[in-house]
Amino acid sequence: MADPASTPVDALIPAMTLLAAGGAAALVCKALRLSPIVGYLAVGILIGPDAFRLIEESSTTHLLAELGVVFLLFDIGLHVSLRELKESGRDLMGLAPSHLVLNSLPFTIALMLFGLDWPIALALGLSFGLSSTAVVSRVMAERGLGSCPLGRSSTHVLIFQDIVAIFLLIFATSISSGGDAGALALTLARAAGLAVLAFIVAFAAGHYLMGPVFKSLAQTRNQEAFTAVTLLLVLGAASATAQLGLSLTLGAFLAGLAVSGTSFRHQIQMETGPFRGLLLSFFFMSVGLSVDLNVLASQWPLVVGIALSILVIKTVFGFAAARLNKWSNPGSVQLAFLLAQGSEFTLVVLSILTSVTGMVPPFIATISVAAVALSLAVAPFWAAGGMKLSRKVARLFAGQTRPDNEITPVAPNRPVIIFGMTPAGRLTADALSDHNIPHVCLDAEPERFVSAIADGYKVAFGNAANLRLVEAVAGRNPRAVVIGAPRYEVSRDLTPAAQRAFPNTPRFVAVDNEADRQRFSDLGMRAWLSMGQPVGIEMAADALRQLGIEEKQVVDWMSREADRFDVQEPEAESSDSLESEAA
Repeated sequence: MADPASTPVDALIPAMTLLAAGGAAALVCKALRLSPIVGYLAVGILIGPDAFRLIEESSTTHLLAELGVVFLLFDIGLHVSLRELKESGRDLMGLAPSHLVLNSLPFTIALMLFGLDWPIALALGLSFGLSSTAVVSRVMAERGLGSCPLGRSSTHVLIFQDIVAIFLLIFATSISSGGDAGALALTLARAAGLAVLAFIVAFAAGHYLMGPVFKSLAQTRNQEAFTAVTLLLVLGAASATAQLGLSLTLGAFLAGLAVSGTSFRHQIQMETGPFRGLLLSFFFMSVGLSVDLNVLASQWPLVVGIALSILVIKTVFGFAAARLNKWSNPGSVQLAFLLAQGSEFTLVVLSILTSVTGMVPPFIATISVAAVALSLAVAPFWAAGGMKLSRKVARLFAGQTRPDNEITPVAPNRPVIIFGMTPAGRLTADALSDHNIPHVCLDAEPERFVSAIADGYKVAFGNAANLRLVEAVAGRNPRAVVIGAPRYEVSRDLTPAAQRAFPNTPRFVAVDNEADRQRFSDLGMRAWLSMGQPVGIEMAADALRQLGIEEKQVVDWMSREADRFDVQEPEAESSDSLESEAA
């Protein structure tokens, strides 16, 4: 007679329960503007054995949870490319490592003082030093920080942390295998060697194999085949690294890395997005299932205290790391607050060390999970507080009332002058920085001036109407002038003097209606109607072309900016999308 526990219905019930609970949690969190991670953890606790007892941990829940982490790492790999790594070299070598080390050290020491063995304390301490990619990305998108210096450096820190997290999971898995220090060192050395080899294979596959394979699939215009091969790639790579004694997650990350440099990255991300979101919700709910509700209820002051400690400690040491890397005080404040929360990877490491090996006492695990979840819940509000504080610091240090006729040293190499740090002005500054073109940014609007400084830009207080200031900062022959905050009456009155003073200097302006475009064009300015996203990209691209940047580089830059701002193309039939990719 068959075991009732092994019937198909009994295997489906946990999945159906998680689906229903996850859907409800997602809706509630969206209404309350909370991170879905917090909702999934909370609902996992509620449906678990200590509350409504709707579900218990089983092989089904463990499998679904592990697949969630696999697809998370695949998605992270999709966002990492050689180009991104090259562009972020300074942050990857300086800011990111110092940020992680300084933030991990106090937690590692505290856990060792609490009685945990050093390998476990190190693994957990490093995991507490990580920030949440999901939460920080969401906050930056909501606040439009994707392309400013603050947003770029934060993204580079997250990329570094995601890569470290891969090896941290290998470390945690190696600890779970047991053995003395010598055996652990040997296991880690072997894992590191295999991981490096796997990275080399992934880069080679991405360069020579993935593009042709997916191009052939796209030409078939068969959506089902494209999806099937994508899933096979993720699960096959994960299984391969697991067979090598590493982890499923490393293989998934490398699979994402292999296709990140192909033109099919966005299509693949769309195909796997629903799987990632769904299965990742299962992982967080399974973590909630393991939480002891009685401990949580009796120790809630301790949970609040630890969550607050996480935020405060990581803010203080994050500020120190930014200052050590020569960030301004306002930028350091905002960066520290933005990256102060716990990480989803902390929950993964806790899950490995608790449920798999029992090396972390359930009491510590329960308190840690709850504290990390609480830090994730308040992270958007904490980041908003950091933004307000950074602007106050900017007013204090930047000298908001500096007169705009203050003489500033002439910048070298005929710089481009940008007046007005509006979204269009900021985007042009980003474009010039990306192509190593010297430029000087000026703004006479106090709040915009302070905001730009807090977001990491180098800005001087100055008025576009003061031609003497232009000569002071750029000499008598600036390479170009960009008007980020257009005022037609000012431009009209200044045009005769500007043409006499700078006869060969092109002037660029972005406007939001056709009438203004025509009026500014009549003044001899290169006026662009801002119709695309991000705002001002047409003007910035034209400025690059006029400054001698090749068309291919301009198109490549525009594509990167679209990625940073998460610009979505209009929805189309899947087959049409595949056909255009194949072309």
